[in-house]
Amino acid sequence: MQGRGIDAPLNEMGRRQAQAIAEHLKERDLHHIYCSSLKRSRETAEFVGKTCCLSVQPHRELDEMNFGVLEGRTIAEIEPELKELQQNWKSGNIDFALQEAESPKMVLDRAATRAEEIISEQQKRNLLFVLHGRLIRILLSHWLQLGLSAMHRIEHSNGALYHLQWDGDQFESVYLNNTDHLRNGV
Repeated sequence: MQGRGIDAPLNEMGRRQAQAIAEHLKERDLHHIYCSSLKRSRETAEFVGKTCCLSVQPHRELDEMNFGVLEGRTIAEIEPELKELQQNWKSGNIDFALQEAESPKMVLDRAATRAEEIISEQQKRNLLFVLHGRLIRILLSHWLQLGLSAMHRIEHSNGALYHLQWDGDQFESVYLNNTDHLRNGV
């Protein structure tokens, strides 16, 4: 389990996915790239930045959720705790967190505030945010007005792309969890 406390670099698969993302986005009209301060997010963003000739701007507020005592353990080891988290969150207890961890509400307050400031500052610009799985689910469930207790309904795969448009009032999804760019052996 990786979260905010595990700052591991990309592995070989992650580097191939990052390169595929960069190749897919090189013809897009991107203006800015933002990412978390964690190595795996920054490295992915830097692949895109190098390909698209853009600098990368990391922000700690965009880091993954802190899973506290669960981090660094295998999924098999923490299955009961994960089940407890999911049950609490699905039932609407979005303030629930295990020892030394963040709740979905805490993550939303931290990350959405920063992301929305960036979006507001960069109106009418095409922005790329390179983020983490749980954080993506939290932000999208909020921005698409599903509510945090429905974040489990947001599908996520490593290396997936999500395209949202801001109409000045709310976000609309163009596509979610798109992995077409990863089909060629990645």
